[in-house]
Amino acid sequence: MDLMQNFIVNNDCYQYNVKRADSRYVKFQTEGPKGLMLHSVGCAQPSAAVFQKLWNVSGKEVAVHAVIDANHSYIIQCLPWNYRGWHAGGSANNTHIGVEMCESSYIKYSTGGKFTVLDREKAQQHCRTAYNAAVELFAYLCKEYSLSPSTICSHKEGHAKGIASSHGDPEHYWRGLGMSYTMDGFRADVQKALDKLNQPAPAPVPAPVTTPAPAAPASDMITDIHNAPAWAQPALRELLDGGYINGGTDAETDPDDINMTLDTIKSILVAKRYIDAKIAELKK
Repeated sequence: MDLMQNFIVNNDCYQYNVKRADSRYVKFQTEGPKGLMLHSVGCAQPSAAVFQKLWNVSGKEVAVHAVIDANHSYIIQCLPWNYRGWHAGGSANNTHIGVEMCESSYIKYSTGGKFTVLDREKAQQHCRTAYNAAVELFAYLCKEYSLSPSTICSHKEGHAKGIASSHGDPEHYWRGLGMSYTMDGFRADVQKALDKLNQPAPAPVPAPVTTPAPAAPASDMITDIHNAPAWAQPALRELLDGGYINGGTDAETDPDDINMTLDTIKSILVAKRYIDAKIAELKK
């Protein structure tokens, strides 16, 4: 779900909420929504940004919580979800979050809710884009406010219940495009999306157990000249006495400390024999 906040802060409805103008605004902000209402804009304009800009001025008598773009499916949140909106034209403003779906530019309205379709395939794609985003958003809101999808209604259904003004959206739009969408189907789709949101997160995969490499056998470490092999002791004594090797630390004063592996000692002695041989050649 691609949701961005761009509040219509200049709209009078937004300012009434900021001022908590009367008990209706206070109650909505305190108790939160009790239901969700789905609208469609009723004109051939697929861009959500156009409506956000249109409503972000003083003097407008409309303020919805969000508008869904029909081109790209992104959602612009125009009001905080716990602000009382002006979308229903009736008492549903006191209880419902209102969301508008943009409509296709490939239709042309005549009178009322009647329109002709200029390009059915493109118009239906616009409709599907907004519908699918609406399903995701309403599932999110149901989870956020612990609402059942049964609390969702259209503007048309709201009018039939006596809580909204006389509008036919969005059913008139779906019907005019020949879509199979219905509000019962929308509520069912939201329920499916909500079930997915409520699924427990998968258990974390345990990290693989790694076995540390075995430490070198203690027998490979020569800690003192006296536990070095007998054949190595004379050369090691010469190197220790000459200060050429020091297997101990700065804090150790024992002149017999070596603290080297047998392989290291062998390498040192091979190098010593090679150097001794070269020195002997130079002395000839």
